[in-house]
Amino acid sequence: MNVKLSAWVLTIVLCVSASAVKAQSLRFLTEHNPPGEYLDEQGEVSGVTTSLVRILQQRLDDPGTIELMPWGRALSIARSEDNIVLFETVRTTEREPWFKWVGPLKHYQMTLYGLKHRVGETPSLAALPKSYTACNYRNSATINDIKALGFTEGKNLILTSKSGDCLDMLLLGRADLMAVSELSAPEFSASAAEAGSQLVKVKYLSERKRYLAFSRNVSDERIARWQAALEQSYSDGTMRQLYQPVYSEQIIRRLEDFAANQQQKN
Repeated sequence: MNVKLSAWVLTIVLCVSASAVKAQSLRFLTEHNPPGEYLDEQGEVSGVTTSLVRILQQRLDDPGTIELMPWGRALSIARSEDNIVLFETVRTTEREPWFKWVGPLKHYQMTLYGLKHRVGETPSLAALPKSYTACNYRNSATINDIKALGFTEGKNLILTSKSGDCLDMLLLGRADLMAVSELSAPEFSASAAEAGSQLVKVKYLSERKRYLAFSRNVSDERIARWQAALEQSYSDGTMRQLYQPVYSEQIIRRLEDFAANQQQKN
């Protein structure tokens, strides 16, 4: 094969490959989880994390629809279909083989909270499952942490369809304890205060990280580009500009430190 023919064949292959990549657009799925993800007044998916994802899509020239739906449905689609990106997904040992991971988007702590007038300031940990009812949302990665304390569904553990429902259950007196992330604690505490109650920490549960979870069929090269773009958004101030109005300095610094450490490794 002569040089001109070889070059022509290579051009055709590259064009076909590029077209194939473009044809495999990604479908992004998320849940109602403000301030990261929610529907605005126009019915569009909005929020600070959604905005960050859209910026990465533009920088990578890798567009895709972003849809908001119940978490259980989104998780089921992500596990069964190709070219799906599920966010914000807690990365656990069980879920590790299900997806390819880009992140973290968030790095935070989970703590068990209760209302002060119901559980006191320092309730006995051994007495928790005997004296109180816990609440958590179904399909949450925190369920096992709560069950490990002695709580059982159908007995002293209520599982809801949305995480915010548990705060309502507490304020209505239908539950006593709930798992609250470091991200949501200020908002939940303010809501409790407005209702004349005070949220108090009962027990630290675990440290969590949330990611973009990609379908296994997505190429490693594409995953690497998304990871690099995400880390760049931490280094150049993009993430900080979006997160600073709603998240603590500690949350932001953890991600910036992560990106700095990655740069040192490379």
